[in-house]
Amino acid sequence: MNLYVIQVKTGKEDTYIKLWERKKGHLPLRIFWLRKELMIRKNGHTHKGLKSIFPGYLFLEAEKIDPDTFQEFRHINYFSRFLKADKTICPLPLDEAKRIYELAKYGRVIGQSKVIYNEQDRIVVIDGPMKGLEGQIIKVDRRKKRAKVRFSLYNNPYPIDLGFEVLEVSEGAENVG
Repeated sequence: MNLYVIQVKTGKEDTYIKLWERKKGHLPLRIFWLRKELMIRKNGHTHKGLKSIFPGYLFLEAEKIDPDTFQEFRHINYFSRFLKADKTICPLPLDEAKRIYELAKYGRVIGQSKVIYNEQDRIVVIDGPMKGLEGQIIKVDRRKKRAKVRFSLYNNPYPIDLGFEVLEVSEGAENVG
C-alpha cells in the first residue's frame, strides 16, 4: 500500500474527509488527517487545543491513483491537488511514509510526548510521538512546551511543532528558562 498526499483548502480538512466519505462509493481507500494536542496560551490562560500537524494536507492509502480515482477526488469541494504534481501523482518516498505512519500509530490526534532535561540541559524524550526523533529536533520552546521537529514531504523540508510535558527537571537545568 502506498501513501499519497492530497492538498486541500487549509481549515477544511475535516469537511473534505466528510464529503469524500459520503461520495466515495466503491473506493476501498483510507484517508486520514493528523492533528496534534498542544498547550495553547491565550490572554494569560493555558489550555489544551488541537491543531493540524500538516495544515492543508491529508494522507491517502492506496495501491495506485488511476485517472478515474483522481477525478473523483478532484470533484470534491476544497480539493487543491495531489502532491507531488497532478500530472504525475507519486506516493511519498518509503522513508517519509514510514515516519508518517510512526506518528499515526499514536492515533489521529497526536498527544504530547513526555520529556526530561539531562545534565547538559538537552531534551530527552521518554515516551510519545517524539521518541526516536531527538536527532530531528531543531528548536525547543520551554515556555510553550513545544519542540520543532524536522520532517520532509517529497524531500522538501517541513518543520512541525509537537507538544511535550516535562516529567522532571534535572539539577542544573532548574534555573534555565
